Amino acid sequence: MKNIFRYPLVFVALAVAITSCKQTAPDQAKYIPKDAVFVLDLNWKSLSDKASKGNFNWDSLFKAAATEPGDDSDLVKGKKEFENFIHSGVDTTSNVFFFTRSVGSVMSGQSTSGGVIMIMKDPSKFESYVKHHDKAPEIKKGDGFSYALLSENLYVGWNKDVVILSGIQESKKYGADNSSNNSNTGQQNLSALFNQKQDESIASVPEFKELMEEPADMLFWTNASSMFNSVPMLGLTKFADLFKGSYGAGSVNFENGRAVAHYRSYTGKDLADILKKYPNQTVDMSLVNKYPYPVEGFAAFSFNPQIISDIIKYGGMQSTVDQYFQQLGFTMDDVTKAFKGDFAIVFSDIATGEKEYEMNGMKFHNNKPSVKLMFTATIGDKTSYDKIVSKLAEQGIMEMKNGQYVPKGMGDEFAFNMDGKNLTVASDNDVMQQYLSGRGNAAVPGDIANEAKDKAAMFYVDINKILQGISTGSDEKSLDAARATFKNGTATTTNFNGKYVESNFELNTVNNNENSLVSLIKFFAAVSQKIQKEGQRLKNEGVIDSLQHIDTTMLPH
Repeated sequence: MKNIFRYPLVFVALAVAITSCKQTAPDQAKYIPKDAVFVLDLNWKSLSDKASKGNFNWDSLFKAAATEPGDDSDLVKGKKEFENFIHSGVDTTSNVFFFTRSVGSVMSGQSTSGGVIMIMKDPSKFESYVKHHDKAPEIKKGDGFSYALLSENLYVGWNKDVVILSGIQESKKYGADNSSNNSNTGQQNLSALFNQKQDESIASVPEFKELMEEPADMLFWTNASSMFNSVPMLGLTKFADLFKGSYGAGSVNFENGRAVAHYRSYTGKDLADILKKYPNQTVDMSLVNKYPYPVEGFAAFSFNPQIISDIIKYGGMQSTVDQYFQQLGFTMDDVTKAFKGDFAIVFSDIATGEKEYEMNGMKFHNNKPSVKLMFTATIGDKTSYDKIVSKLAEQGIMEMKNGQYVPKGMGDEFAFNMDGKNLTVASDNDVMQQYLSGRGNAAVPGDIANEAKDKAAMFYVDINKILQGISTGSDEKSLDAARATFKNGTATTTNFNGKYVESNFELNTVNNNENSLVSLIKFFAAVSQKIQKEGQRLKNEGVIDSLQHIDTTMLPH
């Protein structure tokens, strides 16, 4: 009988152990405050491995950004400092965490702090590194950690487990003068990080621990509640309560031919209750497909405008908004009923070309951009729409033109049409008439159209096609580098599922056989070299004193 129960109990024990392990956040997380506004987790080893497959290492990256061999620029000095740091006793195979935190009130003032956290491998070696630092800062002992002041309000602290680089900036308190902040603030902030309890850290947040389970090159975290509370005036409103318990959790991975990001926006109870009141709406791709030219990009989204009304009511702003609209002659309810909630922006034929324009009686030629563009919104209640535009006309904001109300002073640069079903604005009358004819030629790629199905929002841009139509004159090399790197990009957003809204982003690169991180590094290295060469040329010509004072607005465009 005992043997019968022995194995099930073993399986239960294993299940509990596995679950417990999966819910454990990284060691660095317990040093990050629970109310951090933003957290970034870099998988240092993964990023380094992927970069090395393209024959890029940290040394070659610094060389790519520097000017000439032997040049005594900040980049060369930075390379030396970086090399010293990665050999200082820190663990360069573990993830690196960055965070920012902002707190304050009208009376106490604003305080913004941040930190970088790495795993410690050799404390004695790191202490030796600090002692031999250029400024040789004095090393002091705190409660369970050592620390040194590197510069004003910038501290480095360490124990046997981690290294924390921490800084803090305080704004003036209410009624106080402009005297400097307490010199002990930075040390107190560092001490608080090293000694905070588990339940005070971000490691205690279930959604954050769930994020840490995802395999990724980069993970990031946002705290909407902390953002609102960090702004004193907003923190006193009901809007802060609405976003209480609202977080954002995202991941980024660099793969062959593409960089992929996922983001989940978690909502608190009150905001969730508002979103649950309304049925999900999905993108109406017919608004895009009717566009008369092959698209270079579009943004289509759908939501119930009544959600905005509910948020305004929750925040206690309804009377203020109603008062404003009543002065115009309509109500907030008229505004939310006028549109169904389906919107689309479509564009194509982005190009630059030589154009003539006149200023103060003189004619000039310039390389000016051009684009075909259309915006459309589905009408929800025509009676409400007509009421709004007629009242705006009485206020002189709109005017009757060709049998319909249009924004006053719009002129002939744009075409405007409301046919009872859709409000449409186009870059010119030709685009408008072809769009209204219904003979669409948008030619949205099939895979992009499939991505839009059942989504609340969809964004697409054909980056390479746009770049092919652009000319920058003297900086064609940078443009060629961009054309050889970027293909297209997409972003989609799902409807609220009762817990979060999920978004997915994808940047596709031209070379499908090369990791996108390597492609991006090559592009930025090429642009950096271009800037440095132009800076060197201006330095040689005496336009600037040194490469440290380059004014990029002086560089050719």
